[in-house]
Amino acid sequence: MSQHSTTSMPENTFGHPLSGLGWNPRVETAFDAAARHSTHVLLPARVTEARRGAVGIRLPQHETASLAPAVRKAAEADPATAPTSGDWVAVRRSGDTWLVEAVLERSGTLVRQGVAKDSHDQVLAANIDAVLICEAADQGPNVGRLERFLTLAWTSGATPVVAITKAELAGERLPEVVELVESATTGADVHTVSAHTGLGLEELAARLRPGATWVLLGTSGAGKSSLLNALAGKTVMQTGAIREDRRGRHTTTHRQLIPMPGGALFLDIPGVRRIDVPGDESGVDRTFADINALAERCRFRDCAHGDEPGCAVNAAVDEGELDTRRLERWYKLRREAEWNRSRGDARLRAERRKEWKKNDRHGREAARRKRGY
Repeated sequence: MSQHSTTSMPENTFGHPLSGLGWNPRVETAFDAAARHSTHVLLPARVTEARRGAVGIRLPQHETASLAPAVRKAAEADPATAPTSGDWVAVRRSGDTWLVEAVLERSGTLVRQGVAKDSHDQVLAANIDAVLICEAADQGPNVGRLERFLTLAWTSGATPVVAITKAELAGERLPEVVELVESATTGADVHTVSAHTGLGLEELAARLRPGATWVLLGTSGAGKSSLLNALAGKTVMQTGAIREDRRGRHTTTHRQLIPMPGGALFLDIPGVRRIDVPGDESGVDRTFADINALAERCRFRDCAHGDEPGCAVNAAVDEGELDTRRLERWYKLRREAEWNRSRGDARLRAERRKEWKKNDRHGREAARRKRGY
């Protein structure tokens, strides 16, 4: 296990009914602000799972809540604002129904880039402290995919931790698998674990501090459900059969917030098939911190790492210090991040122009009505 970083932990407000769900001073301040500006009596709640048009919440008891008109309208305009698993919300009682009146300010959001040209980003998880990325030892590892997961995690603001799962199935290849994974995880700790034999579970469980929210990330078949059950000491997630191509069947079709014995919380989300690099380049920079450190040593500040003299990046490749394939993936992810950022900016500009035209049209109509024609 590499020892590069520690998981930052939230400060809990012990004694509060929701302290076991991660309630802390930051959330308390956000809720108080929402409550002051509302004409209704509001209560804080945490979203446990997102559904179409509604959410599962904890108050701390389990309830189902619908979206208030203002929240629903905002979500229709920008789906990224819709309450999702991990969100803290302000709710009120309306007859026999709970209504979500406000989604509180988020901290630590795992966001997947929108795929279509005009699509919005998708918030996979909110208010997370750490991301546990599962990479199955018997399926690779897929270093390029792992780097994309790490980029996603670093961009969220949470601490990424990598778990090499199904270690018992790797056989003599296990040391090679660990070496490959560690070569791609600059700044993130790596745990080699087996839900079947118990290898590495104690060390990983020691990181699950009370009040912290973790999100479980990995492709189907990476052993996420089995690992979560092993850490919990009981079945909290159903596991799926492995297909003949050794890929797992999807066992998670919606998001769930799962409390663990030590007081930590796990947010399990469906297996992510497509991993688009966010437009925020900070995630790429953290994932490839080793290459960025080399670039700082180049003779010229604007070195493009081509034929320039004194290029530390090229020198590292020549000396075998840096793998050419990792350098190529760095270039690719940087280009992708830049493209997604420009695409997102273009979408925002288009939405602003649409809103301006709408307001201008309404203004002209109001003026005509005022003049009586």
